[in-house]
Amino acid sequence: MKTHSFLKGAAILALAGLISKVLGALYRIPLFRVVGSEGMGLYQMAYPIYTILLAISSAGIPVAVSKIISENMARRNFPGVRRTFTVSLVFIGLLSGFQAIMLYKSAGYLAADVFHVPAAAHSIRAIAPAVFFVGLMSVFRGYFQGFQEMSPTALSQVLEQFIRVGTVLTGAYIFLPIGIEYASAAATFGAVTGAAGGLLFLAGLYFIRPYFKMAPSGSYGSSNGYVRSALFIVFRLILLALPISLGGLVLPLMQTLDAVTVPGRLQLAGYTVSRSSQLYGQLTGAAITLINLPTVLTVSLASSLVPAVSRGLERRSFGEVKRQIGTSLEITLLVCIPAAAGLIVLARPITNLLFRCPEAGLPLAVLAPAAVFLGLHQTTTGILQGMGKTFVPVINLALGAVIKLILNYTLTASPQIGIIGAAAGTVAGFLISSYLNYIHIRSFLGWTVDYRKILLKPVFAATIMAVGVYFTYAQSTIIMGSDWATVTAVLTGAIIYFSALCCMGIFGQIGITIKK
Repeated sequence: MKTHSFLKGAAILALAGLISKVLGALYRIPLFRVVGSEGMGLYQMAYPIYTILLAISSAGIPVAVSKIISENMARRNFPGVRRTFTVSLVFIGLLSGFQAIMLYKSAGYLAADVFHVPAAAHSIRAIAPAVFFVGLMSVFRGYFQGFQEMSPTALSQVLEQFIRVGTVLTGAYIFLPIGIEYASAAATFGAVTGAAGGLLFLAGLYFIRPYFKMAPSGSYGSSNGYVRSALFIVFRLILLALPISLGGLVLPLMQTLDAVTVPGRLQLAGYTVSRSSQLYGQLTGAAITLINLPTVLTVSLASSLVPAVSRGLERRSFGEVKRQIGTSLEITLLVCIPAAAGLIVLARPITNLLFRCPEAGLPLAVLAPAAVFLGLHQTTTGILQGMGKTFVPVINLALGAVIKLILNYTLTASPQIGIIGAAAGTVAGFLISSYLNYIHIRSFLGWTVDYRKILLKPVFAATIMAVGVYFTYAQSTIIMGSDWATVTAVLTGAIIYFSALCCMGIFGQIGITIKK
């Protein structure tokens, strides 16, 4: 029964995460069309600092709260459940509230002196209150998860994303006539309305549904006893949440490296403030958005690998674990390699079709291989976490971030290279982190990749697909114009790739591996 409940909860969270990620990726397409490259650059500059603060205050809180509450429930310590929730809510509310105020007050300094784009201050101020709402929401999610109830978290994620997307698109459209910086700020305010909506939903469940209020309002003992218990709960929260928060910090830090270094280095190369914001928006708002689409699958795959690998190692079923690793990497490459190849061949047509910005095709073509390395990084991170090596992928990604910073700083300032230097830095960063993850997996398990099986076949099929896509687009453009030619080329590429894989019998091999 417990296993069934766990699998059901995991499936619910996976579905909600998939819906949220698809919405989160696709809304950027109409937003880019409304605010353009410069507006997208201003919009993106607010998010790295915001996500870093969230990683500090709330990334590991749901897991920590759920663990403490589930422990109290196992002991039937109902006052402990209520005390844990109350103390966590107060502590995180104070911490995230302080962060929100500091972010709001420092917006002018961050925009002018850190990002070197003063107009970004409006977007930073607009997103600041979201830090407070997300912090409180993370406590409620941890509370429900402590009862092994995943539906509230899943529903709040979807609701949050729908409200956010609606606010982003509506706000940008309404405020655009006032100025591009105000339209971008209105779009970033979507994070506030989304988080507030999710928080109200969870708070409503807490107060309305009596099933969850299992902790009676009994006595907590003496005042001094309660103070000591509160300090102990805060200590445990920090202790449990810290490793997860550190892991969650690395990717936002990499995004912050872009926000801090790219616009300033582009200005050093001779670009104006406005032009550097445009180029930054093309990279982060268009190119990186498309690179992240294939990772909708790899993120879910990584999440499912953690318990699967952990269970296999616990049973000492090393052969099973190695088959799971091989299958997961094979699926990752089967999805990410053709995605990268298609984005390289159709970089300009795709950015023109989706964003009406063919110029963004240049950084996209350079960035496209990152789709493979980012997917591999996520999958191998899931494997290492399942093995209990939670800090290894964090360290490896940090090393990749150092490489990225060096390349950002040196290449982007060159007038001949410009924005593609930042794209190349991202590719190199994920290449390093994914390769180091693989080295550690091979070292821990004595496992090696069957390159012929998991790499050569998808590369061969993707090469055939790329050639077919190139000629299909070239011929179709003459007949139906660029947009319909792009759609036709994408569909044709999918058919060619799938057919090539079928001819090589690769799907049957995956099925056999999974059954084993």
